[in-house]
Order: sequence, then C-alpha cells, then structure tokens
Amino acid sequence: MSEFGVLNLAEVEGEDKRLNTKDGGSFLDQFVPISDLKSGESLAVRILPPVKGGKLFQYNRIHTINNRKVNCPRPLVNGKWDRNVPCPICDYYNSLWQQSDHAEKEGNKKEAERIRAEARSIKPIERYYYNALVRKMTVNGEAKTNVGPRILSVGKVLHQMIIRTIVSEDPQERLGDVTHVKNGYDFIIRKEMRADYPNYDRSTFAREPSPLGDAELISAISENLIDLSKFRTLKGLEDIKKELAIHRGLIPDIVQNFDVAQFDSEFSTTTKSKSSASVPVNVTTETESVQVQDDVAIESDEFLADLAEFAQE
Repeated sequence: MSEFGVLNLAEVEGEDKRLNTKDGGSFLDQFVPISDLKSGESLAVRILPPVKGGKLFQYNRIHTINNRKVNCPRPLVNGKWDRNVPCPICDYYNSLWQQSDHAEKEGNKKEAERIRAEARSIKPIERYYYNALVRKMTVNGEAKTNVGPRILSVGKVLHQMIIRTIVSEDPQERLGDVTHVKNGYDFIIRKEMRADYPNYDRSTFAREPSPLGDAELISAISENLIDLSKFRTLKGLEDIKKELAIHRGLIPDIVQNFDVAQFDSEFSTTTKSKSSASVPVNVTTETESVQVQDDVAIESDEFLADLAEFAQE
C-alpha cells in the first residue's frame, strides 16, 4: 500500500512568490524611476557612499546589436576606454566612420549617410550606476519617502555633473563628498523634453547640506547596498565576434530566430515515409500536416524573442 509524502512548504512558498511577482517588476524596481519623469518634473535623490572596499559607481559601455545589449569589454582606465583590450564591435564601428568619410570624399553622399546610420546603431553608449536613495516617490500608488537603496542609472552628462561637483577645481562648483551621511547633498534631477529627447542639463545639487537620515535608516541602507558590479557582465571574445557576424549577415541569428522551414524539412521526410507506409490509400495526410504547422506556430519569433530577453535579465 502506497503512503502519503510530506508537503514541501518551502517549495510551495516559492511558487506563491512566483505567482505574485509581476513580470519584470522585481528587476525594474531596483532603479530610480528617472524615465517616469515628465518634462518639467524633478526628482530628489541622495547618492550613497560606496560599500566598504568598493567603488562609488560602476561604469559600462553598451552596444545595441541584433536587438540585444552587449557590454563592451574595454575597461575605463585613467579616464579613457582602453583600446588595448579587443572589441570587434568597436573596431567595426570605427571602420564604418572611415568608410563614410571615404564615400563622402568620393561624392557618394547617400552611401556615406547609410554607413553613418549603421555606425550610430551600434555606437557604444556610456552608462554609470550609483547606489542612491529616492527622497520622495510613489510606490504602488502610495507616496513614500527615503526609498532605497535603488540604482541610479545615468548617462555621461549626469555622471560628469556628479563627478565635477565632487572634485571641481572651481570652489564655487565643488561640494566635496556629496555622499557624506551627516553633511552630504541631495541631487535634484530635472528633466526637460527637447526635440523629443530627454535633457537633464538643469539638474543640480541642493545648495544646502543635509543628513542622510537617522541612525535606523542609515543602518538599513548600509546593509542593503546593491552590488553594482553585476551591471558589467562581459561575454567572451568569440561571443562578441558572433554578434558582429550576425549583424553582418554572415551567420544566422539562432538566438533570435526560429527557422520554420529548416524545422519542417527535418521532419517532412520522416512524416512522408511514415504516411506512405501506414496510411491507407484513400486517406490524406492533410490533417497531420496542419497539426505540425500549428505546433510550430506556438514557437513564434516574437515568443522566442521574449524568452531570450527574459533570460538575459
């Protein structure tokens, strides 16, 4: 006689958590919601001190290629991206600009612009990540204060503004350690839309210093600082070469695409041979063929692309 097993409560709790987690919510909720700001709105954040032994920010450069994000392997050394570290996409990007200049000199302006458009599409974009506290924001419809730690993800303009404010040679501009828990400064991010693009030039640090918070808040924040290094995970050189080869049309994008014709051809011979051997002469195989096509349709390009994007996150 069979016996009952024991319910695994930890497993059930894990399933409950999965069912009650909104798609993508846990990932996006790590960030300061700058993109949610409308033109003319502002958001106050406090850039947090680095984790003990760590760095204030994590740098990165990102290529968008084949509808995917690929981190550039070149490190930031002494304020410059180290060209001694190979990056095939960067090399190709630079060669495109050389090709466009040559086409321009030859009088082929249309070809020059086509090449420049390709170059812009894979241009390495700088991103910088800080741990930050959001002074006021709405979470699930509820107004909250001192939300965080969250990741402040900024481009070169805001990053330069932050760094300059800390170490500028101009005493009127330099504030020093803006992250200091007792007398640091909040950063006011102001967003304006100009020609359909967000602009943050009017962002500035508060004029007066302020404490980060009380002892309880400081303790909670220090214990929950986010590991910023996870935002610079590098692929191997061969993987980066493959991405460029896919972009160039030299090899198929097996990550992004599902070749229906190839899939069908793999089974069509088997299907036909089985049909001729076992199906009576007066019965057609149309129904069987339709069923195969329906099964393939489930694995659509859009569905696979969503899975690939989810896996990357």
